[in-house]
Amino acid sequence: MNLADSEDLARRLLAAGYVEDSLERADIAILNTCVVRQASEDRVYSRLHELKQWKTAERTIAVTGCIVGKEGDVLRGKFPQLDAVVPIGQYEDFLATLEARYDYSQGEALPQAGRTGISHYVRVIQGCDHNCTFCIVPKVRGRERHVPMDDVVAECLQAVADGAREVVLLGQNVDDYTDPTGRGGLAGLVREVERIPGLKRLRFMTSHPQDLEMELLEVMAASEVICRELQLPVQSGDDTILKRMARGYQMRHYRAIVERARNLMPDLGLVTDVIVGFPGESETAFQNTRALLEEMEFDVVHLAMYSPRPGTYAAGRMEDDVPHEEKLRRLNDLLALQREIAARKTGRWIGRDVEVLIEGRDELHRPYGRIRQGKRAIVMMGGEIAPGELMNIRVLQATAGQLLGMRNPTKSEPAA
Repeated sequence: MNLADSEDLARRLLAAGYVEDSLERADIAILNTCVVRQASEDRVYSRLHELKQWKTAERTIAVTGCIVGKEGDVLRGKFPQLDAVVPIGQYEDFLATLEARYDYSQGEALPQAGRTGISHYVRVIQGCDHNCTFCIVPKVRGRERHVPMDDVVAECLQAVADGAREVVLLGQNVDDYTDPTGRGGLAGLVREVERIPGLKRLRFMTSHPQDLEMELLEVMAASEVICRELQLPVQSGDDTILKRMARGYQMRHYRAIVERARNLMPDLGLVTDVIVGFPGESETAFQNTRALLEEMEFDVVHLAMYSPRPGTYAAGRMEDDVPHEEKLRRLNDLLALQREIAARKTGRWIGRDVEVLIEGRDELHRPYGRIRQGKRAIVMMGGEIAPGELMNIRVLQATAGQLLGMRNPTKSEPAA
């Protein structure tokens, strides 16, 4: 979501005639911020302190992103070198201020100047209507605002015309999408987007177990464009903790979704989020989460230790009663377990042919990209391969985090 926000603002600046450059040469520095975790917020403050040395009377420092919704009223007081605090998506006044300050006339607009990559992120929902007790997103991004289906499709059409091979539909809870004009929900939206000529892959994230509809899984299974990857945060494998988190579902419901998805798509890539050490998490509750990881064999688990976020229900009304040392033990235990599971799962791809969408080259100059299930894949001895090429490879090796394979030229597709 932050990347999509950055790309949106960058497109507007480029359309107005600005160019990207190094910090040393730049007139304007813009920080796009995330505050989901305290470490992210701390990096914002650290970067603003560093920019004191860069700041001059002719230079502009601006902050946008989630911290504006959380700390916007006090940022200027803390950082007098800060020139602008810009709410997410509300860029017109900021651009007008820049134009006046630098005495610049926009001239002819170039609305898509230079920002479309191989994958293009499209926001379909801004904000969230859920009230998970640990989550600060509703406070910093507001309640849900749904983008009309025609606008989403139009942006996707333009992205593909500009060279995108993959589109990713974004929402804090993408399953809750409803077209404001009454044309349906997420299943209907992905049906519309997947029909776009030239679009090779379609993803969406992030799903919520309370709102995901079985119809969406059926649409995924029947499509040759929608990727076989489902990002479905569980957060805890214990019903008591899920209730304290206000997640709105129990484990039997989560298991039913996964069972249905895997019956329809046996090769599904399943990604989840887990928080350890949430207030009230007993050793039994933790072991239930551990057992869930063993049972589900997730492809990727984003693990985090609970830390209170000011402004959330949990921070204000629940005692942070799991000691830090115990949180760390539980985190490391699950990290080690998930590494074993991921290595076992990626090993099952050895000997199989997979399609890779090439994104670039790694530090060893090997082409890399992702397969439809979301796993990173590296092409060994790939030769001249352009970003955007769809390539079929035979998997020869696998680690916990990636696949390695050789090109199968008879089944590969050149870049557009």
